Amino acid sequence: MKKVIALLTDFGLDDNYVGIMKGTILSINPNVEIVDITHSIEPGNIRQGAFILMTSVKYFPEDTIFVAVVDPGVGSNRNALCAKAGKFYFVAPDNGILTYTLQNYKNLKIHFFTNEKYQLENPSKTFHGRDIFAPLSAYLAMNIEISELGEETKFSKIVQLPALKCYYDSFGNLIGEVVHIDRFGNIITSLSSNALGINMHNILKQDLKWKFEIGHTKIKNISMTYSDVEEGEFLAYIGSSGFLEFGIRNGNAAKKIGAYIGQLVLAKKVGIFEQFT
Repeated sequence: MKKVIALLTDFGLDDNYVGIMKGTILSINPNVEIVDITHSIEPGNIRQGAFILMTSVKYFPEDTIFVAVVDPGVGSNRNALCAKAGKFYFVAPDNGILTYTLQNYKNLKIHFFTNEKYQLENPSKTFHGRDIFAPLSAYLAMNIEISELGEETKFSKIVQLPALKCYYDSFGNLIGEVVHIDRFGNIITSLSSNALGINMHNILKQDLKWKFEIGHTKIKNISMTYSDVEEGEFLAYIGSSGFLEFGIRNGNAAKKIGAYIGQLVLAKKVGIFEQFT
């Protein structure tokens, strides 16, 4: 059975970068299957890439090798990493993109990647996706030992991103942030169903009484699906990754609101008769 190499980058698909990465992998190891998670991360947006990686991993088969390249520090003295976490491998620059994924694992093996044997010769200063990370993933799929790659380190020693915003302010509002906007204009936030106290396997009517604010837009209650509201109406719902999302039935919520990644959102549990003020 072929091993899977899963790619996540901010390269887009207009240029040849993704194709060259795939060609590099297959030139070294043709006995792999390459899967694209996405190449539409905002340029240089490490936090967005980290969130998308975290919410994708569990749907992949054992021994998948994840290559996450959102790398505004390419060519600098930042390190390259390889990690083994549970049944998966991760290849990435040491810039925090693995934070939200690796923090969920207790038993980790993390190594700096310095062994030039598993890189292309004379790597460029601007395309480590091709010259460093793609070759490493191809060799990992040949079952090389992670210990061969370079010095071992600890999770606490690699670059960490700040935690995703999810906290209560002094007024009792739960504060989160926009972490992703999909191609349909749905707005994905950092507020999980757990943070909202909603059991997705046993949702009760009282669980759905919330009010939300994003920018100047206010939305009442959590809906189960788009058909719960009228066409063109805003709704809040728990999306497929288990996080609070905002959308418009048959519309683009992000464009309507003017939403952007990093924008704050507010959530507050309300009584059945409470209204916005």
